[in-house]
Amino acid sequence: MLDSYHVVVVGGGPIGLATAYECAKAGQKVLLLEQSMFFNQSGSSGDLVRMFRTAYTEKFMAKLAVKAMPLWDDLEKLVGPLRLMTGLLNFGDPHYGEGGPEGTLLGPIPNLDEHHMKYTKLTRDEIQAQLPFQNLPDEWIGLDMVDNGCINVSKLLRELFTQCEKLGVDLEQYATVKKIYPDPSNSSRWRVAGLLGSEKGTSAQPEQFDIGASKIAITAGAYTNHILRPSFNFGFDLDIWEMVSAYYAIDPSVSFPKMWFQFMKDTKVDARGSGASPGAISNLFYGFPSVPWGPPNLVRIAVDAAKNMIKDPDERLPKRISPEDLENTRQFVKNHVRGAGLDPLPVFAGTCLQTNVYDNMFVLDYIPEKYLPGAGPERAKTIAVFTAGWAMKFVPLIGKVMKELLVDGATSYDISHFEMTRTDGDHSVIQTDFKLQQQVASRSVGSSMRS
Repeated sequence: MLDSYHVVVVGGGPIGLATAYECAKAGQKVLLLEQSMFFNQSGSSGDLVRMFRTAYTEKFMAKLAVKAMPLWDDLEKLVGPLRLMTGLLNFGDPHYGEGGPEGTLLGPIPNLDEHHMKYTKLTRDEIQAQLPFQNLPDEWIGLDMVDNGCINVSKLLRELFTQCEKLGVDLEQYATVKKIYPDPSNSSRWRVAGLLGSEKGTSAQPEQFDIGASKIAITAGAYTNHILRPSFNFGFDLDIWEMVSAYYAIDPSVSFPKMWFQFMKDTKVDARGSGASPGAISNLFYGFPSVPWGPPNLVRIAVDAAKNMIKDPDERLPKRISPEDLENTRQFVKNHVRGAGLDPLPVFAGTCLQTNVYDNMFVLDYIPEKYLPGAGPERAKTIAVFTAGWAMKFVPLIGKVMKELLVDGATSYDISHFEMTRTDGDHSVIQTDFKLQQQVASRSVGSSMRS
């Protein structure tokens, strides 16, 4: 490490790598700090695939998705294909209402029409003919949309890492940031202090680091509060889902050609229900086809919910994959997926951390001046934060936005919906009562349940 940088990025997942890449392209000297190893499976970017999709109920999200498309194209011209454009089939109850994290089934249609994006409406029988689903209710319908596909997560991470290397970004793993504080010798700069370990783990004494930075990007996902609280005396009111996914073997003769998402109202249960305390069990399911970079004849199927829901990533259960979520998904596969066998079991399963705030949207904003030590015009707009939301499909765009915020002082994209100071009257993003944040959430988590 050098002693001083134009930009320090805290968090080495896809958003952090994209931010470092864009800042380095703009001529900045950049340091990226990752507390674990690069390409780890402990955060939000684990597993092999994520959705690239343009089907959004919210007008502003649909607009951002369209703006992200040419940025993906540009990145792929540089590094090769990162997406397999399989298309996306959304199907289910046409009356599924608002309240879930993925909008509604029919809500995207006005946005698809506005942006001249192709889609086809399907009947229940057409859905079951095109994908190996069975036993769907008669009244169900589908939207088949072509401008969607599967993201190759492993390649995306490694290609962004390689591009950062080529541009001279200093990339440090096992680097845990403990505190960001004002540089006492320069009223417009910051110091970033922490511990630098190694692959030897706890057997090696970590070295302390304390480096200077003009601008800072915090892209630490579920770990964002580990930086904000000790540094700025505030945090975010986060609900962190331990999302479970599973891979099922499908008969090779059965075609499973595209991504899909099922919209269906939650199943209500009482306190004696096997799946939950008073609340609901999610019937939102999604899946991916077999992809060339993954195991053949295995499809990923998961419930879009989490039984295990925590407030801090240190509370996760690394040795326990939620049996409720696994069984909920298994029953769906057993009842509705052809080619998986009479009593299907997943070949393997895993988890990732999905970080949420109250409205399931991003946090993408500068830290307000009132929370910055020694606040003043010199330190305004010097620290930007991204966390929460379902971001993989926006990686190139968010990297560009973070660069514009830190290097240019403003962004050309509309991020007003992602301000960290937003509130709906009952909920807010920013939290200063840390006692609440230290409690493990005990309520049941269906994907349409809100705190």
